[in-house]
Amino acid sequence: MTAAIAVKSALELIGICLLIWGLLHEKKLIAFEQKVWRILFVNYKRYQRKKRYAKMQKNRDFRVVDGNTAALAPRKRDCKPSHVA
Repeated sequence: MTAAIAVKSALELIGICLLIWGLLHEKKLIAFEQKVWRILFVNYKRYQRKKRYAKMQKNRDFRVVDGNTAALAPRKRDCKPSHVA
């Protein structure tokens, strides 16, 4: 018996055991599935929110073109107050 056949047989046995357990404990399995879907949904929404925020921050940076050079314009919070010398 080669290692590949042994691994395949072990995975099939584990799959059959999980199928039987799922049939016997259907309510627990459904609750687990709902919990996993909820976690995936929340994390996906969080990922989208971070991506949207990063895109918004990127769009806030604008370039000032002076002849042939271009540089990022300073943001208002980066500028020194006018009364400071």
